[in-house]
Amino acid sequence: MITVSLMTPTVPFANDLADVMRVFWGGIELRINQPGGDVTVTHREETSDGLRHCEMVMTGRFAASASRSAALGPDELLDKRYHKRLIKQTLYDVMKQATGRTPPWGSLTGIRPTRLIYEAMSRGLSLEEAARETQILFDVRSDKAELLRQIVAVQQEIAPPRMQEVDLYVGIPFCVSRCAYCSFLSGEVGKGRQLPPYVEALEKEIQGTLALIGEKGLTPRAFYMGGGTPTSLSAALLERVLAAADPFIQRAREVTVEAGRPDTIDRDKLQVIRDHGATRISVNPQTMHDQTLERIGRRHTTAQTEAAYALAREMGFSHINMDLIAGLPGENLDMFLETLSWSRSMHPESLTVHTLSIKRSSLLHLWEAQLPDGGMVEKMVEAGRQEAADRGMRPYYLYRQKYMAGNLENVGYALPGHECVYNIDMMEEVGHVMAVGAGAISKRVDPERGRIERAPNVSEISQYIDRMPEMLERKQALWREAWR
Repeated sequence: MITVSLMTPTVPFANDLADVMRVFWGGIELRINQPGGDVTVTHREETSDGLRHCEMVMTGRFAASASRSAALGPDELLDKRYHKRLIKQTLYDVMKQATGRTPPWGSLTGIRPTRLIYEAMSRGLSLEEAARETQILFDVRSDKAELLRQIVAVQQEIAPPRMQEVDLYVGIPFCVSRCAYCSFLSGEVGKGRQLPPYVEALEKEIQGTLALIGEKGLTPRAFYMGGGTPTSLSAALLERVLAAADPFIQRAREVTVEAGRPDTIDRDKLQVIRDHGATRISVNPQTMHDQTLERIGRRHTTAQTEAAYALAREMGFSHINMDLIAGLPGENLDMFLETLSWSRSMHPESLTVHTLSIKRSSLLHLWEAQLPDGGMVEKMVEAGRQEAADRGMRPYYLYRQKYMAGNLENVGYALPGHECVYNIDMMEEVGHVMAVGAGAISKRVDPERGRIERAPNVSEISQYIDRMPEMLERKQALWREAWR
Protein backbone atom coordinates (compact mmCIF):
# COMPACT_ATOMS: atom_id res chain seq x y z
CA MET A 1 0.00 0.00 0.00
CA ILE A 2 1.28 3.43 -0.97
CA THR A 3 1.32 6.18 1.66
CA VAL A 4 0.34 9.53 0.13
CA SER A 5 0.95 12.92 1.70
CA LEU A 6 -1.65 15.23 0.19
CA MET A 7 -0.69 18.86 0.75
CA THR A 8 -3.85 20.73 -0.20
CA PRO A 9 -5.64 23.99 0.59
CA THR A 10 -9.00 22.28 -0.11
CA VAL A 11 -9.27 19.78 2.73
CA PRO A 12 -13.05 19.23 2.22
CA PHE A 13 -12.20 17.71 -1.19
CA ALA A 14 -9.48 15.40 0.15
CA ASN A 15 -11.63 12.27 -0.01
CA ASP A 16 -12.59 13.05 -3.60
CA LEU A 17 -8.91 13.32 -4.49
CA ALA A 18 -8.22 10.05 -2.67
CA ASP A 19 -10.87 8.38 -4.87
CA VAL A 20 -8.93 9.46 -7.96
CA MET A 21 -5.72 7.96 -6.61
CA ARG A 22 -7.46 4.68 -5.72
CA VAL A 23 -8.51 4.29 -9.36
CA PHE A 24 -4.84 3.90 -10.22
CA TRP A 25 -3.33 2.40 -7.07
CA GLY A 26 -6.15 0.61 -5.30
CA GLY A 27 -5.69 0.93 -1.55
CA ILE A 28 -3.74 3.94 -0.27
CA GLU A 29 -2.94 5.41 3.10
CA LEU A 30 -3.79 9.09 2.94
CA ARG A 31 -2.13 11.76 5.07
CA ILE A 32 -3.69 15.17 4.71
CA ASN A 33 -1.23 18.06 5.03
CA GLN A 34 1.26 15.79 6.78
CA PRO A 35 4.67 15.26 5.10
CA GLY A 36 6.58 12.01 4.97
CA GLY A 37 4.64 9.73 2.62
CA ASP A 38 6.01 7.49 -0.13
CA VAL A 39 4.51 10.06 -2.48
CA THR A 40 3.79 13.73 -1.89
CA VAL A 41 1.14 15.54 -3.92
CA THR A 42 1.36 19.31 -3.55
CA HIS A 43 -1.77 21.18 -4.62
CA ARG A 44 -1.75 24.93 -5.27
CA GLU A 45 -4.45 27.15 -6.73
CA GLU A 46 -5.44 30.77 -7.28
CA THR A 47 -8.23 32.71 -8.94
CA SER A 48 -8.03 35.64 -11.37
CA ASP A 49 -10.22 37.14 -14.07
CA GLY A 50 -13.12 34.79 -13.37
CA LEU A 51 -10.90 31.70 -13.62
CA ARG A 52 -9.64 29.21 -11.08
CA HIS A 53 -6.12 27.93 -11.76
CA CYS A 54 -5.04 24.59 -10.28
CA GLU A 55 -1.55 23.05 -10.19
CA MET A 56 -0.49 19.70 -8.74
CA VAL A 57 3.03 18.32 -8.41
CA MET A 58 3.85 14.75 -7.39
CA THR A 59 7.24 13.88 -5.90
CA GLY A 60 8.75 10.85 -4.21
CA ARG A 61 8.38 7.34 -5.57
CA PHE A 62 6.53 8.80 -8.58
CA ALA A 63 7.10 12.18 -10.22
CA ALA A 64 4.65 14.13 -12.37
CA SER A 65 2.95 17.50 -12.63
CA ALA A 66 -0.09 19.03 -14.28
CA SER A 67 -2.13 22.23 -14.29
CA ARG A 68 -5.61 23.19 -15.45
CA SER A 69 -7.89 26.23 -15.36
CA ALA A 70 -11.66 26.53 -15.36
CA ALA A 71 -14.30 29.22 -15.03
CA LEU A 72 -15.83 29.97 -11.65
CA GLY A 73 -19.42 28.83 -11.21
CA PRO A 74 -22.29 31.34 -11.47
CA ASP A 75 -23.54 30.45 -7.97
CA GLU A 76 -22.23 28.76 -4.85
CA LEU A 77 -23.59 25.31 -5.67
CA LEU A 78 -22.28 25.22 -9.23
CA ASP A 79 -18.96 26.76 -8.22
CA LYS A 80 -18.41 23.97 -5.72
CA ARG A 81 -19.19 21.41 -8.42
CA TYR A 82 -16.85 23.06 -10.95
CA HIS A 83 -14.13 23.42 -8.31
CA LYS A 84 -14.23 19.76 -7.34
CA ARG A 85 -14.25 18.70 -10.98
CA LEU A 86 -11.22 20.89 -11.74
CA ILE A 87 -9.00 19.55 -8.96
CA LYS A 88 -10.01 15.93 -9.63
CA GLN A 89 -9.20 16.27 -13.31
CA THR A 90 -5.87 17.94 -12.55
CA LEU A 91 -4.92 15.10 -10.21
CA TYR A 92 -6.10 12.63 -12.83
CA ASP A 93 -3.64 14.16 -15.30
CA VAL A 94 -0.88 13.72 -12.72
CA MET A 95 -1.80 10.11 -11.99
CA LYS A 96 -2.07 9.21 -15.65
CA GLN A 97 1.35 10.71 -16.32
CA ALA A 98 2.92 9.03 -13.28
CA THR A 99 1.56 5.53 -13.94
CA GLY A 100 1.22 5.43 -17.72
CA ARG A 101 -2.29 4.03 -17.30
CA THR A 102 -5.61 5.19 -18.77
CA PRO A 103 -8.59 3.83 -16.79
CA PRO A 104 -11.69 2.86 -18.81
CA TRP A 105 -13.82 5.53 -17.12
CA GLY A 106 -11.12 8.19 -17.29
CA SER A 107 -11.32 10.73 -14.48
CA LEU A 108 -14.83 9.74 -13.42
CA THR A 109 -15.24 8.38 -9.90
CA GLY A 110 -18.95 9.05 -9.37
CA ILE A 111 -21.66 6.45 -9.02
CA ARG A 112 -23.92 7.64 -11.85
CA PRO A 113 -22.00 8.68 -15.00
CA THR A 114 -25.26 8.88 -16.99
CA ARG A 115 -25.90 12.15 -15.16
CA LEU A 116 -23.20 13.79 -17.25
CA ILE A 117 -25.09 12.84 -20.40
CA TYR A 118 -28.34 14.30 -19.09
CA GLU A 119 -26.53 17.42 -17.89
CA ALA A 120 -25.07 18.00 -21.36
CA MET A 121 -28.44 17.34 -23.02
CA SER A 122 -30.06 19.93 -20.74
CA ARG A 123 -27.73 22.46 -22.39
CA GLY A 124 -29.18 21.63 -25.80
CA LEU A 125 -26.78 18.94 -26.98
CA SER A 126 -28.09 15.87 -28.76
CA LEU A 127 -27.59 12.47 -27.14
CA GLU A 128 -24.71 11.71 -29.50
CA GLU A 129 -23.09 15.09 -28.86
CA ALA A 130 -23.47 14.65 -25.11
CA ALA A 131 -21.79 11.24 -25.20
CA ARG A 132 -18.96 12.64 -27.27
CA GLU A 133 -18.49 15.61 -24.93
CA THR A 134 -18.37 13.30 -21.91
CA GLN A 135 -15.79 11.13 -23.63
CA ILE A 136 -13.53 14.09 -24.40
CA LEU A 137 -13.91 16.09 -21.17
CA PHE A 138 -13.39 13.17 -18.82
CA ASP A 139 -11.10 10.97 -20.94
CA VAL A 140 -13.72 8.20 -20.97
CA ARG A 141 -12.91 5.33 -23.28
CA SER A 142 -15.02 5.26 -26.43
CA ASP A 143 -16.78 1.96 -25.63
CA LYS A 144 -17.84 3.27 -22.21
CA ALA A 145 -19.15 6.49 -23.75
CA GLU A 146 -21.11 4.39 -26.23
CA LEU A 147 -22.51 2.31 -23.36
CA LEU A 148 -23.77 5.50 -21.71
CA ARG A 149 -25.35 6.59 -24.98
CA GLN A 150 -27.16 3.27 -25.35
CA ILE A 151 -28.45 3.36 -21.77
CA VAL A 152 -29.83 6.89 -22.05
CA ALA A 153 -31.42 6.03 -25.40
CA VAL A 154 -33.31 3.15 -23.77
CA GLN A 155 -34.28 5.25 -20.75
CA GLN A 156 -35.74 7.91 -23.02
CA GLU A 157 -38.29 5.34 -24.25
CA ILE A 158 -39.71 5.05 -20.71
CA ALA A 159 -41.95 7.80 -19.36
CA PRO A 160 -40.22 9.53 -16.43
CA PRO A 161 -42.08 9.80 -13.14
CA ARG A 162 -44.50 12.67 -12.78
CA MET A 163 -44.10 14.98 -9.80
CA GLN A 164 -47.03 13.32 -7.98
CA GLU A 165 -45.86 9.75 -8.56
CA VAL A 166 -43.94 7.81 -5.94
CA ASP A 167 -42.14 4.47 -5.67
CA LEU A 168 -42.49 2.28 -2.58
CA TYR A 169 -39.47 0.30 -1.37
CA VAL A 170 -39.84 -2.39 1.30
CA GLY A 171 -36.58 -3.62 2.84
CA ILE A 172 -36.13 -7.10 4.31
CA PRO A 173 -32.65 -7.04 5.92
CA PHE A 174 -32.32 -10.78 6.52
CA CYS A 175 -30.41 -13.55 4.77
CA VAL A 176 -30.00 -17.25 5.51
CA SER A 177 -26.22 -16.75 5.43
CA ARG A 178 -23.89 -13.80 4.82
CA CYS A 179 -22.14 -13.64 1.45
CA ALA A 180 -18.43 -12.85 1.66
CA TYR A 181 -18.79 -9.82 -0.65
CA CYS A 182 -21.77 -8.32 1.19
CA SER A 183 -21.36 -4.93 2.85
CA PHE A 184 -25.01 -4.43 3.79
CA LEU A 185 -26.03 -4.40 7.43
CA SER A 186 -28.19 -7.53 7.10
CA GLY A 187 -28.93 -10.05 9.80
CA GLU A 188 -28.69 -13.78 9.39
CA VAL A 189 -32.02 -15.46 10.02
CA GLY A 190 -30.59 -17.93 12.54
CA LYS A 191 -33.45 -19.21 14.69
CA GLY A 192 -35.73 -16.52 13.28
CA ARG A 193 -36.55 -14.80 16.56
CA GLN A 194 -36.29 -11.31 15.08
CA LEU A 195 -38.51 -12.04 12.09
CA PRO A 196 -42.01 -11.75 13.66
CA PRO A 197 -41.29 -8.51 15.57
CA TYR A 198 -39.62 -7.06 12.49
CA VAL A 199 -42.62 -7.87 10.31
CA GLU A 200 -44.98 -6.41 12.92
CA ALA A 201 -43.04 -3.13 12.93
CA LEU A 202 -42.83 -3.18 9.13
CA GLU A 203 -46.60 -3.64 8.78
CA LYS A 204 -47.18 -0.56 10.93
CA GLU A 205 -44.65 1.51 9.00
CA ILE A 206 -46.20 0.47 5.69
CA GLN A 207 -49.67 1.42 6.91
CA GLY A 208 -48.47 4.81 8.12
CA THR A 209 -46.56 5.40 4.88
CA LEU A 210 -49.58 4.58 2.73
CA ALA A 211 -51.60 7.03 4.79
CA LEU A 212 -48.94 9.68 4.13
CA ILE A 213 -49.00 8.91 0.40
CA GLY A 214 -52.77 9.42 0.38
CA GLU A 215 -52.56 12.58 2.47
CA LYS A 216 -50.05 14.14 0.03
CA GLY A 217 -52.06 13.12 -3.03
CA LEU A 218 -49.28 10.93 -4.41
CA THR A 219 -49.96 8.11 -6.86
CA PRO A 220 -48.18 4.72 -7.03
CA ARG A 221 -45.57 4.15 -9.74
CA ALA A 222 -43.36 1.15 -8.85
CA PHE A 223 -43.16 -1.24 -5.92
CA TYR A 224 -39.89 -2.95 -5.01
CA MET A 225 -39.27 -5.44 -2.21
CA GLY A 226 -35.56 -6.03 -1.67
CA GLY A 227 -33.03 -6.89 0.96
CA GLY A 228 -31.23 -8.85 2.16
CA THR A 229 -33.39 -11.66 0.89
CA PRO A 230 -37.16 -11.15 1.12
CA THR A 231 -37.75 -14.89 0.69
CA SER A 232 -35.81 -15.54 3.88
CA LEU A 233 -39.21 -14.80 5.46
CA SER A 234 -41.66 -17.67 5.81
CA ALA A 235 -44.62 -17.74 3.43
CA ALA A 236 -46.88 -16.57 6.27
CA LEU A 237 -44.69 -13.56 7.12
CA LEU A 238 -44.23 -12.72 3.45
CA GLU A 239 -48.00 -12.75 3.12
CA ARG A 240 -48.38 -10.27 5.97
CA VAL A 241 -45.92 -7.79 4.47
CA LEU A 242 -47.35 -7.92 0.96
CA ALA A 243 -50.91 -7.75 2.28
CA ALA A 244 -50.04 -4.55 4.15
CA ALA A 245 -48.68 -3.06 0.90
CA ASP A 246 -51.58 -4.27 -1.26
CA PRO A 247 -53.33 -0.86 -1.55
CA PHE A 248 -50.16 0.44 -3.23
CA ILE A 249 -49.36 -2.71 -5.20
CA GLN A 250 -52.78 -2.89 -6.82
CA ARG A 251 -52.28 0.55 -8.40
CA ALA A 252 -48.55 0.28 -9.27
CA ARG A 253 -47.42 -0.10 -12.86
CA GLU A 254 -44.61 -2.47 -11.81
CA VAL A 255 -44.20 -4.85 -8.85
CA THR A 256 -40.81 -6.45 -8.14
CA VAL A 257 -39.97 -8.93 -5.40
CA GLU A 258 -36.37 -10.08 -5.05
CA ALA A 259 -36.52 -13.81 -4.44
CA GLY A 260 -32.74 -13.63 -4.51
CA ARG A 261 -31.25 -16.76 -3.00
CA PRO A 262 -32.43 -19.95 -4.74
CA ASP A 263 -32.20 -21.86 -1.43
CA THR A 264 -34.97 -19.68 0.06
CA ILE A 265 -37.51 -20.28 -2.71
CA ASP A 266 -40.37 -22.75 -2.50
CA ARG A 267 -43.83 -23.12 -4.01
CA ASP A 268 -45.67 -21.55 -1.07
CA LYS A 269 -43.56 -18.38 -1.13
CA LEU A 270 -43.82 -18.01 -4.89
CA GLN A 271 -47.59 -18.49 -4.66
CA VAL A 272 -47.81 -15.65 -2.11
CA ILE A 273 -45.71 -13.40 -4.36
CA ARG A 274 -47.80 -14.25 -7.40
CA ASP A 275 -51.12 -13.83 -5.58
CA HIS A 276 -50.09 -10.31 -4.62
CA GLY A 277 -49.48 -9.26 -8.21
CA ALA A 278 -45.71 -9.37 -8.71
CA THR A 279 -44.83 -8.60 -12.32
CA ARG A 280 -41.10 -9.23 -11.86
CA ILE A 281 -38.96 -11.38 -9.57
CA SER A 282 -35.21 -11.73 -9.28
CA VAL A 283 -33.47 -15.09 -8.73
CA ASN A 284 -29.74 -14.57 -8.42
CA PRO A 285 -27.20 -17.39 -8.68
CA GLN A 286 -24.13 -15.07 -9.12
CA THR A 287 -22.20 -18.03 -10.61
CA MET A 288 -22.85 -21.59 -11.72
CA HIS A 289 -19.78 -23.00 -9.97
CA ASP A 290 -20.64 -24.74 -6.73
CA GLN A 291 -17.12 -24.45 -5.37
CA THR A 292 -17.27 -20.67 -5.77
CA LEU A 293 -20.70 -20.52 -4.15
CA GLU A 294 -19.36 -22.40 -1.16
CA ARG A 295 -16.28 -20.17 -1.00
CA ILE A 296 -18.30 -16.95 -0.91
CA GLY A 297 -20.86 -18.23 1.60
CA ARG A 298 -23.88 -18.54 -0.70
CA ARG A 299 -24.78 -22.05 0.57
CA HIS A 300 -26.87 -23.01 -2.41
CA THR A 301 -26.09 -25.03 -5.51
CA THR A 302 -26.45 -24.73 -9.25
CA ALA A 303 -29.09 -27.46 -9.10
CA GLN A 304 -31.16 -25.36 -6.67
CA THR A 305 -30.99 -22.38 -9.04
CA GLU A 306 -32.22 -24.51 -11.93
CA ALA A 307 -35.04 -25.91 -9.78
CA ALA A 308 -36.07 -22.42 -8.64
CA TYR A 309 -36.29 -21.16 -12.22
CA ALA A 310 -38.24 -24.23 -13.33
CA LEU A 311 -40.70 -23.79 -10.47
CA ALA A 312 -41.17 -20.07 -11.14
CA ARG A 313 -41.81 -20.73 -14.83
CA GLU A 314 -44.26 -23.51 -13.97
CA MET A 315 -46.15 -21.08 -11.76
CA GLY A 316 -46.44 -18.51 -14.53
CA PHE A 317 -43.78 -15.90 -13.77
CA SER A 318 -43.00 -14.25 -17.10
CA HIS A 319 -40.26 -11.82 -16.03
CA ILE A 320 -37.33 -13.15 -14.04
CA ASN A 321 -34.11 -11.21 -13.54
CA MET A 322 -30.77 -12.94 -12.99
CA ASP A 323 -27.72 -11.37 -11.31
CA LEU A 324 -24.18 -12.56 -12.07
CA ILE A 325 -20.88 -11.32 -10.62
CA ALA A 326 -17.67 -10.92 -12.62
CA GLY A 327 -14.44 -11.26 -10.63
CA LEU A 328 -15.37 -13.73 -7.89
CA PRO A 329 -12.44 -15.35 -6.03
CA GLY A 330 -10.90 -18.34 -7.75
CA GLU A 331 -12.72 -17.76 -11.02
CA ASN A 332 -11.19 -17.13 -14.45
CA LEU A 333 -12.58 -16.05 -17.81
CA ASP A 334 -13.47 -19.58 -18.89
CA MET A 335 -15.48 -20.12 -15.72
CA PHE A 336 -17.39 -16.89 -16.25
CA LEU A 337 -18.09 -17.84 -19.86
CA GLU A 338 -19.45 -21.17 -18.62
CA THR A 339 -21.76 -19.30 -16.24
CA LEU A 340 -23.01 -17.07 -19.05
CA SER A 341 -23.69 -20.07 -21.28
CA TRP A 342 -25.47 -21.90 -18.46
CA SER A 343 -27.61 -18.88 -17.60
CA ARG A 344 -28.93 -18.82 -21.16
CA SER A 345 -30.72 -22.13 -20.58
CA MET A 346 -33.06 -20.48 -18.03
CA HIS A 347 -34.01 -17.64 -20.39
CA PRO A 348 -34.11 -14.72 -17.93
CA GLU A 349 -35.85 -11.66 -19.33
CA SER A 350 -33.26 -9.39 -17.74
CA LEU A 351 -29.66 -9.89 -16.71
CA THR A 352 -27.55 -7.78 -14.36
CA VAL A 353 -23.77 -8.15 -14.65
CA HIS A 354 -22.07 -6.91 -11.50
CA THR A 355 -18.37 -6.26 -11.10
CA LEU A 356 -17.05 -7.47 -7.77
CA SER A 357 -16.54 -4.64 -5.30
CA ILE A 358 -14.45 -5.32 -2.20
CA LYS A 359 -15.86 -3.24 0.62
CA ARG A 360 -14.03 -2.87 3.90
CA SER A 361 -17.11 -4.09 5.77
CA SER A 362 -17.25 -7.34 3.78
CA LEU A 363 -15.29 -10.53 4.40
CA LEU A 364 -13.94 -10.72 0.87
CA HIS A 365 -10.61 -9.08 1.68
CA LEU A 366 -9.70 -12.52 3.11
CA TRP A 367 -9.76 -13.87 -0.45
CA GLU A 368 -7.89 -11.07 -2.21
CA ALA A 369 -5.01 -13.37 -3.21
CA GLN A 370 -7.49 -15.46 -5.24
CA LEU A 371 -9.22 -12.60 -7.04
CA PRO A 372 -8.78 -12.31 -10.82
CA ASP A 373 -6.89 -9.22 -11.93
CA GLY A 374 -8.54 -6.16 -13.44
CA GLY A 375 -7.68 -7.13 -17.00
CA MET A 376 -9.40 -10.50 -16.69
CA VAL A 377 -12.44 -8.97 -15.00
CA GLU A 378 -12.75 -6.48 -17.85
CA LYS A 379 -12.88 -9.40 -20.30
CA MET A 380 -15.62 -10.97 -18.16
CA VAL A 381 -17.65 -7.77 -18.19
CA GLU A 382 -17.25 -7.45 -21.95
CA ALA A 383 -18.33 -11.08 -22.36
CA GLY A 384 -21.44 -10.29 -20.32
CA ARG A 385 -22.22 -7.33 -22.56
CA GLN A 386 -21.82 -9.45 -25.69
CA GLU A 387 -23.93 -12.27 -24.25
CA ALA A 388 -26.73 -9.86 -23.41
CA ALA A 389 -26.60 -8.36 -26.90
CA ASP A 390 -26.71 -11.83 -28.46
CA ARG A 391 -29.89 -12.51 -26.50
CA GLY A 392 -31.49 -9.29 -27.77
CA MET A 393 -31.10 -7.47 -24.46
CA ARG A 394 -30.23 -3.78 -24.19
CA PRO A 395 -28.39 -1.97 -21.38
CA TYR A 396 -30.83 0.20 -19.45
CA TYR A 397 -29.13 1.25 -16.21
CA LEU A 398 -25.60 1.49 -14.86
CA TYR A 399 -23.92 2.36 -11.61
CA ARG A 400 -20.42 2.27 -10.26
CA GLN A 401 -19.00 1.68 -6.80
CA LYS A 402 -15.75 2.29 -5.00
CA TYR A 403 -13.21 -0.53 -4.91
CA MET A 404 -14.58 -2.22 -8.04
CA ALA A 405 -12.30 -4.64 -9.82
CA GLY A 406 -10.72 -2.97 -12.84
CA ASN A 407 -12.51 0.32 -12.07
CA LEU A 408 -15.45 -1.03 -14.05
CA GLU A 409 -19.24 -0.94 -13.60
CA ASN A 410 -22.51 -2.78 -12.91
CA VAL A 411 -24.94 -2.89 -15.83
CA GLY A 412 -28.54 -4.01 -16.07
CA TYR A 413 -29.65 -5.49 -19.40
CA ALA A 414 -33.20 -6.36 -20.43
CA LEU A 415 -35.23 -7.52 -23.37
CA PRO A 416 -37.23 -4.61 -24.84
CA GLY A 417 -40.23 -3.93 -22.63
CA HIS A 418 -38.71 -5.66 -19.59
CA GLU A 419 -36.69 -2.77 -18.18
CA CYS A 420 -37.19 -2.30 -14.43
CA VAL A 421 -38.73 1.15 -13.92
CA TYR A 422 -37.77 1.20 -10.25
CA ASN A 423 -34.10 0.57 -11.06
CA ILE A 424 -34.07 3.50 -13.47
CA ASP A 425 -35.84 5.78 -11.00
CA MET A 426 -33.35 4.86 -8.28
CA MET A 427 -30.16 5.04 -10.31
CA GLU A 428 -31.03 8.30 -12.03
CA GLU A 429 -32.67 9.76 -8.89
CA VAL A 430 -35.57 11.21 -10.86
CA GLY A 431 -38.51 10.15 -8.69
CA HIS A 432 -39.76 10.18 -5.12
CA VAL A 433 -39.26 7.07 -3.00
CA MET A 434 -41.09 6.15 0.17
CA ALA A 435 -38.89 3.52 1.81
CA VAL A 436 -39.78 1.32 4.77
CA GLY A 437 -37.72 -1.11 6.81
CA ALA A 438 -34.34 -1.12 8.52
CA GLY A 439 -31.72 0.80 6.53
CA ALA A 440 -34.21 2.04 3.93
CA ILE A 441 -33.82 5.63 2.68
CA SER A 442 -36.77 7.72 1.53
CA LYS A 443 -36.13 10.42 -1.09
CA ARG A 444 -37.99 13.48 -2.20
CA VAL A 445 -36.85 14.70 -5.61
CA ASP A 446 -37.26 17.94 -7.52
CA PRO A 447 -35.47 17.18 -10.83
CA GLU A 448 -36.12 20.66 -12.26
CA ARG A 449 -34.14 22.26 -9.44
CA GLY A 450 -31.71 19.38 -9.05
CA ARG A 451 -32.76 19.06 -5.43
CA ILE A 452 -32.95 15.80 -3.43
CA GLU A 453 -33.79 15.44 0.25
CA ARG A 454 -33.47 12.16 2.14
CA ALA A 455 -34.88 10.57 5.28
CA PRO A 456 -32.91 7.47 6.32
CA ASN A 457 -34.20 4.75 8.61
CA VAL A 458 -31.87 3.31 11.23
CA SER A 459 -30.01 0.24 9.95
CA GLU A 460 -29.67 -1.90 13.05
CA ILE A 461 -32.63 -4.29 13.13
CA SER A 462 -33.46 -4.23 16.85
CA GLN A 463 -33.24 -0.42 16.89
CA TYR A 464 -35.60 -0.27 13.93
CA ILE A 465 -38.13 -2.46 15.74
CA ASP A 466 -37.97 -0.27 18.85
CA ARG A 467 -37.92 3.05 17.01
CA MET A 468 -40.25 2.43 14.07
CA PRO A 469 -42.62 5.33 14.97
CA GLU A 470 -39.64 7.67 14.70
CA MET A 471 -38.89 6.31 11.20
CA LEU A 472 -42.43 7.15 10.15
CA GLU A 473 -42.06 10.62 11.62
CA ARG A 474 -38.91 11.16 9.55
CA LYS A 475 -40.90 10.52 6.36
CA GLN A 476 -43.69 12.80 7.52
CA ALA A 477 -41.13 15.54 8.21
CA LEU A 478 -39.63 15.06 4.75
CA TRP A 479 -43.01 15.87 3.20
CA ARG A 480 -44.27 18.31 5.80
CA GLU A 481 -43.26 21.57 4.16
CA ALA A 482 -43.71 22.69 0.57
CA TRP A 483 -40.49 23.42 -1.28
CA ARG A 484 -39.80 27.04 -1.94
